[in-house]
Amino acid sequence: MKHFGHTVLIVVLIAVILSGCGKSAGPVSPSGDENKPIVAEPVTLTLYMPAAFPIQEYIVSAVKKKYPHITLQPVVRGAGKLPQELVSAGSFPDLIYQSTPWYAELLDLNLLHDLNELVKKNKLDLAKLDPLALDAIKMWGAKGELYALPFYRNFGVLYYNKDLFDKFGVSYPKDGMTWEEAAELARKVTRTDGGTEYRGLDASGTYEGVSQMSANFVNEAGKANLQAESFVAALNNLKTIYGIPGNKRGKNMQDFYKGTVAMSAFWNVLGNFEDMYKKGTPMNWDMVAMPTYKQAPGRSYQVDSHNLSISTLSKHKEAAFQVIAYLTSKEVQAEIVKDGYVSALTDPELEKTFGSNMQSLKGKNIQAIFKLKSAPLYKVTKYDPTAQEFLEKALNEVLTDGKDVNTALREANEKANQKIETVKVK
Repeated sequence: MKHFGHTVLIVVLIAVILSGCGKSAGPVSPSGDENKPIVAEPVTLTLYMPAAFPIQEYIVSAVKKKYPHITLQPVVRGAGKLPQELVSAGSFPDLIYQSTPWYAELLDLNLLHDLNELVKKNKLDLAKLDPLALDAIKMWGAKGELYALPFYRNFGVLYYNKDLFDKFGVSYPKDGMTWEEAAELARKVTRTDGGTEYRGLDASGTYEGVSQMSANFVNEAGKANLQAESFVAALNNLKTIYGIPGNKRGKNMQDFYKGTVAMSAFWNVLGNFEDMYKKGTPMNWDMVAMPTYKQAPGRSYQVDSHNLSISTLSKHKEAAFQVIAYLTSKEVQAEIVKDGYVSALTDPELEKTFGSNMQSLKGKNIQAIFKLKSAPLYKVTKYDPTAQEFLEKALNEVLTDGKDVNTALREANEKANQKIETVKVK
């Protein structure tokens, strides 16, 4: 009997040891539930991207390091690789990287998989994610579908060239300015000096111009909404700015980098300043919070997160969700904030290390990024590009032909509606 007892004890111990080994044999589920191990079978996941963003290299390497059995292969949008072309070829990727306003095309092709079941199955806590970013994504789900999860948030600020303000003896911009105050400051630094034209302020284009007011380009009835007060305010603001003698409109940040623009309002381009620093040609720049409209106090550009989705055509949805869950984890988020990306998590601790890996951010007004809240995303429709096209034409008519803002918008609205109707017929 004594010998039998020893035998039972040994068998039990062996079983316990083997059980422990079994739990550590492969990667656990995204939720961290060790009772649901994921079989570590080698798999290659393709990742569709609208452009070759620098962060794709980090995504690929981070996933490979965490999950050696998963290989990510980016596919960048371009000639021969448009969504419809890839669908027709039967090779549309497993994962999709996209910014929040641009899902209409993918939905039309039925390419976005509803993540709700995978979120529930893997016990992913959505409460940890930025609510504005998540709400903007949820707007695309007509019946409560969740088509993506935010990876990081974009932001807008007002960049300024300290050398130009010093050159002309003008005080630097400050946090908390209105657009009227920014325009007045621009007048002081717009001039020709030594044969070089210096412009005071580039306020980007019509899309950014109205962004802070969350205005719908198209209403719920599918009609253009360009005569709304927000568009009137935006075009009048741009008319004031680009009406300053010598302050002609530029193209995003291009002239700012050349040193001929004193201030430029735009999205996150911190990586470009870091590249300049590394090349030994740093700019003497800084940033302040985005100037605001009286109609939308305390608001910067609308929320614009870069998100990850799973394709309905993917044969590896579980592995794809494992990737998304990991990329939204604090482990990954804590690393990307150091490289100048605003986290998709609500954790305030992450702001403290923002840009810590970037030498070009030393001594800069980093808090300008967090001074204002992002404006909520307007209700996006598939007809928005049409309305945006005619809004842009209206601005050009105001700036070049001197057309009245209200007249230009009324005509743009009419033309947009005409084109929208032809699109609907198709």
